[in-house]
This record gives sequence, C-alpha cells and structure tokens, in this order.
Amino acid sequence: MITKDEVNHIASIAKLKIKDDEISLFTEKFDQVMSFVQKIKEVDTENVEPTYKINDEDGFLKENGESQTLTREEVLRNTVDTQYGYFKILKVVE
Repeated sequence: MITKDEVNHIASIAKLKIKDDEISLFTEKFDQVMSFVQKIKEVDTENVEPTYKINDEDGFLKENGESQTLTREEVLRNTVDTQYGYFKILKVVE
C-alpha cells in the first residue's frame, strides 16, 4: 500500500502540486497502478523472445519512396512561439 507520504514525495520529485484534499485520491490511484505493475511482473516471460516492433510494416515511407514528414513550416504553423526555427519552450532546468 502506498502511503500519503510517498505520494507527497513522488509529487515533489515530479514538481506536481497536489492539494491536501486530493492526496487520498492520488494514494488510491497510485496503489492501483502499483498493483497492476505487480501483476505484470508476475507474468512468466522465460521462453518469450524479445521484440523491438509489433508488426512487419515499415510505415515510414510512402509507395513512391518519399518520407511521410511535415515541413518545418507545417510543424510550426500552430505553435504559439518559435525561436531559431524550433518550438520555444519554457526553461525547466536551472
């Protein structure tokens, strides 16, 4: 069972602000997630080969060989702010 102190610790690491009245809800939800993770850990994968993709499709090239990418202008068209031709984001590390 995850404790309220652990939820507060996780929130501080993730830079989340959780209100006092939300702690119980987050504690319950985190506990559900950890229970699910524990069930996954119990699955026997001894004779299962590792995989790096789920199907045989390449998916990255059109039939004529062109890549399915957008131009820089198309990508940046809906952003609020750009800098040097890229997304401008808030600084998160000091």
